[in-house]
Amino acid sequence: MSEPPIWTAAELASDAEQAKAAFRKRRLREPLELYSRFFESFVPIVAGMIDRLPSLTSAQAAAEAVAEIIADDDLRTAFRYLAAPPISEDDLKTLAETNLSATALRSDEEQARRVRETVLQVIDPHRFPWLADGRSPGEAERLQAIVSSAALIATRKVETARRSAAKNEQEEAVRAVLRQAGLVEVQAREIPMLDAAPKIAEFCGECSFGGTRADLVVRLPDGRVAAIECKASNSAVNSYKRVNHEVLSKAHTWFEAFGSRQVVPVAVIDGVFNPASLATAQSGGLTILWRHRLADLGQLVATGP
Repeated sequence: MSEPPIWTAAELASDAEQAKAAFRKRRLREPLELYSRFFESFVPIVAGMIDRLPSLTSAQAAAEAVAEIIADDDLRTAFRYLAAPPISEDDLKTLAETNLSATALRSDEEQARRVRETVLQVIDPHRFPWLADGRSPGEAERLQAIVSSAALIATRKVETARRSAAKNEQEEAVRAVLRQAGLVEVQAREIPMLDAAPKIAEFCGECSFGGTRADLVVRLPDGRVAAIECKASNSAVNSYKRVNHEVLSKAHTWFEAFGSRQVVPVAVIDGVFNPASLATAQSGGLTILWRHRLADLGQLVATGP
């Protein structure tokens, strides 16, 4: 085992450039297939939602109709994306004072009314101009609304899929390095005290660690515990949020819970990062490791000389 690395400003800048170059290469090679698949699947869904609008905008809209939309994931997405900007599920729950239960909406007309009106009162006037005029859409208007809405949904779906895929790939790459170093993965568990953490030469996946989540928890050969967070970023601004705000704040929580001598907070990062922000995070006690240099992680967890 080696001590957690501390990088110089020049080293952080050099690795940041390598990570950015790799990000560019991946993004430029990324096919349109995923976007096209989402787009094509939502075109008929959005078309159906637009055809439902006359009944949904009427004062007598049935709770059953709203419940039917909410019960279906894709219909619910198309309904939320009628708004400008689209309303997230969490915002819809808060604004409409509901848990978006289809069963509850069917039996509670007032709750269904709140859901319907929350979206329709902020419906996009540029995509659906005919609603304000109280008329039916022209064929060109209808087609434009379908295409623009499906494109909006597909774009957001791709962004979400990218984040999820990047995180999953990073975690699997980290797991592979840990296994290659001879560590054994054990069942994830809540870790309120360090005694509950994996034993030496063991690690576990995502779990509650000192009151907050860690992507992976590893017992190092010297008995300390490494809490690893995997983060990907597509911009320098976003990188500050990912590392300095999200991971460093967790590191401070872990230090408070377990002591700075017992815990090694680690951020395994990939993509576009601001070296100056990384230097700040490192000075706050965070160990920075790069996806393209996971051999550094292998050295940190190695049980041999």
